Amino acid sequence: MSRTSKRNRRQSKPKPQQAPRPEQAQPEPAAPEPVFYERQTAFADVEDFETGLADEKQLQLLMKDWRKGRATRTIWDMITDGYVVIFSLVVIMAMIVSGIMSVQQSAAGCSTSGCLTARGLLPWLVLTLVVVVGVSVSRIFGPVIASAAEGFWLLDAPVRRSRLLNRRLWAVVIGACAIGVVLGGAVTMVTGLSWTAIGTWAAAIGLATAAVVALAAIEQAAERTTVLAVLQAVISVLAMGVLVAMIAVASDWISLPIDPAHTEEFGVGVLAVAGVAAIVCSVIARRNLHNVRRTRLVSGGDLLSGMQGAMFALDFGLMRDIVVNRRWLAKGHVHPSKGRSSGRAALIWREVERLLRNPRGVVVLLVSAVVPYALLSLGLGNLTPAVSAIVLMFVMVPFFDSLRVLSRTRGLARAFPMSTSQLNGSLTVVPAVLALLWAIAAGPAFVLIGPDAPTPAGLGNGLMKGLITAVAGYIAAMRWVTAKSADYSSPMVATGFGALPPGLMFNLVRGFDVIALITLPVLFGWSPMISIVIAIICYMVLRSGGINTQDLMEQNEEAQRQLAAAKKGGGVSGQREKITYTRSKR
Repeated sequence: MSRTSKRNRRQSKPKPQQAPRPEQAQPEPAAPEPVFYERQTAFADVEDFETGLADEKQLQLLMKDWRKGRATRTIWDMITDGYVVIFSLVVIMAMIVSGIMSVQQSAAGCSTSGCLTARGLLPWLVLTLVVVVGVSVSRIFGPVIASAAEGFWLLDAPVRRSRLLNRRLWAVVIGACAIGVVLGGAVTMVTGLSWTAIGTWAAAIGLATAAVVALAAIEQAAERTTVLAVLQAVISVLAMGVLVAMIAVASDWISLPIDPAHTEEFGVGVLAVAGVAAIVCSVIARRNLHNVRRTRLVSGGDLLSGMQGAMFALDFGLMRDIVVNRRWLAKGHVHPSKGRSSGRAALIWREVERLLRNPRGVVVLLVSAVVPYALLSLGLGNLTPAVSAIVLMFVMVPFFDSLRVLSRTRGLARAFPMSTSQLNGSLTVVPAVLALLWAIAAGPAFVLIGPDAPTPAGLGNGLMKGLITAVAGYIAAMRWVTAKSADYSSPMVATGFGALPPGLMFNLVRGFDVIALITLPVLFGWSPMISIVIAIICYMVLRSGGINTQDLMEQNEEAQRQLAAAKKGGGVSGQREKITYTRSKR
């Protein structure tokens, strides 16, 4: 090995590493002690006070600030933007007041004993009807309610629930009193009584409504419904008795002399009793507010919030659907039954079963047949068919529930092996029979009490008016149920309140437009056959599903596609077919 290779080999060997020398551990510097700075304040120690309780007033102020801080517009801004609507409402209210004043002057000239008795019984009828409505609405909503957010944020907290719900109770009671005063005063003015009697009865009706609402709040805290159900039934029977008495007296069937001075004295007595009842029930309801369960409060709030959403779209049908859904959820279940027959007869039988399962609607329908008698006894004359048809429309709506479900659920309607006309016709057979029964029950009113003379011609004219009234209410209910909701995908219309879909405002007059078309010839004294022809046309249009522009456009596009396919197929078949042969190679 040469010297060069030995030297390179010696340099390539790694040098041994030296062991690290141990270092002495350095002592760590001690951490400085923390210095606490205490600021001198005027706050006192909280240990001397009761803990776990919050101030309800401060919580309410906090909620108020939170809601106002997120509001983008004030009420005054809404009023100034919708000045056209406000002006229209003022004009309409002026027209209504003018009409009431003219009716009052004409009613004041009534001097017969029957007319005076009917005028004296009308305030009692208004009192019973308004009280029944107050009890019904209170049973549906609460009357004291709370939203879902308040339910889990406030009502579960260690706060005094009565102080949180105090203002709501008084707001509901005072609001019911105000509504009762307005309704009672407006209807009582028609009787032609003195202004003192009108004010007395209006205040009495308002206080009576406030009393039943406060009683409903007491029952809400006690988790009872029997008292309100019995009270509602008793007052309904009283209202029916007063209505029958008015008809009998106005028709000279019985004699029941009531002097207008006695009517005013009775109003003072009712005012005193209603005032005492309202005060006592309100005080008891205020003391029992802490016993109201959170579930009952939130349940009414959820129902009200859902109805507010439907009210925003002016969809009153959806509002009724929410109320009906709540009612059947409370019922829980029903006993299933086996169907019969097939095809359209099966649908008709199902409607009969629904009618037997819930016969309360039939009772209300028969009771509503008294309305023409009462209106004719008050001397409304040709206005009776229109007003009676409006009442019948609201009474007939529950009998069209199946039609509403199928008109709103297009997929379910396509599952039936029949056309739209056949399907709608099957679902309207049972309501048509009920409307015919109503016409038979209400028809004698237009003959016995109506302005037509008791001659064969007058008899036929009166019976035709009863039939026209029944048909108008029947078709109006059908129109009210099958009307489609507003289409927000269509072009909007600029209004004072912002952009609105075109069909939104028409939701307010659906049903009433059909009544106006059918009863207008009767109001003008024309031939009843004109109303019959208009009713047949309206029924055929509604039976076929109405005039839907979207469906018409889809049918037009489908027809164009079929026409294009037919043209293409005809062109191919018109050409000569070329036949080719393939020869095999040899």
